[in-house]
Amino acid sequence: MILLEAKDVCKYFHGNKAVDMVNMTINEGEIVGLIGANGAGKTTFFNCLTGYYKATSGTIAFMGKSIEKAKPHVICKMGVGRTFQIAKPFHGLSVLENTVVGAYNKCKTKSDAYKKARECIDFTGLGDKEGLDAASLNTGEQRRLELARALATQPKLLLLDEVMAGLTPTESAEMVELIRKIRDSGVTILMIEHIMPALMSLSDTVYVLDQGRLISKGTPEEVSADKQVIESYLGKSAEV
Repeated sequence: MILLEAKDVCKYFHGNKAVDMVNMTINEGEIVGLIGANGAGKTTFFNCLTGYYKATSGTIAFMGKSIEKAKPHVICKMGVGRTFQIAKPFHGLSVLENTVVGAYNKCKTKSDAYKKARECIDFTGLGDKEGLDAASLNTGEQRRLELARALATQPKLLLLDEVMAGLTPTESAEMVELIRKIRDSGVTILMIEHIMPALMSLSDTVYVLDQGRLISKGTPEEVSADKQVIESYLGKSAEV
């Protein structure tokens, strides 16, 4: 089943083409990787998919319904969750309270919201931290909190924007396993990541952007061998 389909998506800023005629299809149950150099348009494309930016042109459909003009909270309620490049927990609120914010996306009562939040906190390995001020968490824990809050919205599709940024090798390996666990729970994933071994090991399909344009799409093995990708992003001596 096609979960999300983007066709000829463009986003211009004062004439500059940040995203230029990008097409993407995400099937239910997949992990899809999105890579490219800094400034390639990856996060801008994420913002178009989630309503933070309105695409200049093109169409975006989620579960067959047009969302390119929908507001972020509407898209979230439909089942598209996301994390952000920079983790920004609500300081002064506990880990549990931060996660409850996400749970109110679908939960209609306080008790249901707290139940869902605790489930997500436990799922992401923060169960022993739920009473702590979110500001006291280290980088790895804040990344997990971002995931817990996003999962609490009960997404069908989860967009991860550099969720491994700033993590140690051990934390990155643990995050890989957590992402697999999320997919195995029934959530489809689209992820931006610069840690190539992690992204390539996780992804079923990889898309590559260069200066806003899609230059390659395929399996991790196919993309890794694409000469244009190697020259524009991975580097001539890249091993992935």
